Amino acid sequence: MSIMTPPILIFFVGVLITAPTTCLVAMPLALLFRRFGRLNAIYMCLLGTALGALALGLYTLDSTYYPQMNDKAFALWVARQAALKSLMPGAVYGFVSAAAFCVGAGITVRPSGRRTGAA
Repeated sequence: MSIMTPPILIFFVGVLITAPTTCLVAMPLALLFRRFGRLNAIYMCLLGTALGALALGLYTLDSTYYPQMNDKAFALWVARQAALKSLMPGAVYGFVSAAAFCVGAGITVRPSGRRTGAA
């Protein structure tokens, strides 16, 4: 018998992963890139890819590790395998999110070279 996860639950879990990652890591790094005149779509997409893979991998590792199992080494192995399998989808999600952010924010492929903010 297959179990189907409701789409609304997937949406809420996605928000719980992406909101902290965006607010605590991606935005400060984007502001840092902008301050040094290096903000461009390539950097943002690479950053989104790396952060997406890392965030989903860590979430999967945490959510699939069951320490109450008798064989703790096997439980950790299963969790690591699940985390490794989630790296690619996380990278794709991160890339798509960063590309959409760049399109929406008007970030171009070439950096403007202008420094903004206090000198």
